[in-house]
Amino acid sequence: MLREIIRPDNEYYNLHIPKEYVGKDVEVIVLPLFDLVKTTQVEEQKTFDPMAFFGAASVSKADVDDYLSQTRSEWD
Repeated sequence: MLREIIRPDNEYYNLHIPKEYVGKDVEVIVLPLFDLVKTTQVEEQKTFDPMAFFGAASVSKADVDDYLSQTRSEWD
């Protein structure tokens, strides 16, 4: 498998096909590459705070436990 990231300076690009791929079906995909460095830096700055989700559900723990018990008993 070959992967190459380029920055084209015009609309045309010559592609070299290795000898072992000649005569076989190959896939050529052209996609824009998003700036992964910026995305990674933003994700690293985010921290997970479980307390931010406290009380998000309107049902009680007992209701959730009852529901889980009921659905698990249906498997048997």
